[in-house]
Amino acid sequence: MDHDAMLRLFRSHRDAEAARDFDAILATFVEDCYLDTVALGLRSEGRAAARAAYEAYFTAFPDLAPDDEGYAFSENTVVSWGNLRGTSGGDWLGIPPSGRSFAVRFVNVAPMRSELMAGESICFDLATLCEQAALPLDELRAAAKGRVQAPTVWRG
Repeated sequence: MDHDAMLRLFRSHRDAEAARDFDAILATFVEDCYLDTVALGLRSEGRAAARAAYEAYFTAFPDLAPDDEGYAFSENTVVSWGNLRGTSGGDWLGIPPSGRSFAVRFVNVAPMRSELMAGESICFDLATLCEQAALPLDELRAAAKGRVQAPTVWRG
């Protein structure tokens, strides 16, 4: 996939995010996509899980908006960076909203496969986001860890 095509797809993805059009967001992904929130160690795999993750983020931060400042490319990946802004307006991992805003730097890595995005990994400074938005960092980390390490039932 050439760099222009990757950038067009990525910008289409960003437009769908801005419109909160979940079907259009998911249409930019392969079926077995992922959404990886590195700061929390959370990874959602598959379109249904990715949709649920997007819905949760846009509920927690109704005005969440990445401002892409630049892009870099490899043969099959686009990397964007810039500022991520939002306001804590809904529960996030069970933590009630504060009503306060944040602006943090981010890096987003989106590999491509079959002319679509294979997934997204977003990196940002969770501590700064929590400080600015008056959210409890330790409680968010614990809530995320609880989701990652949810017990499984052994049926051996």
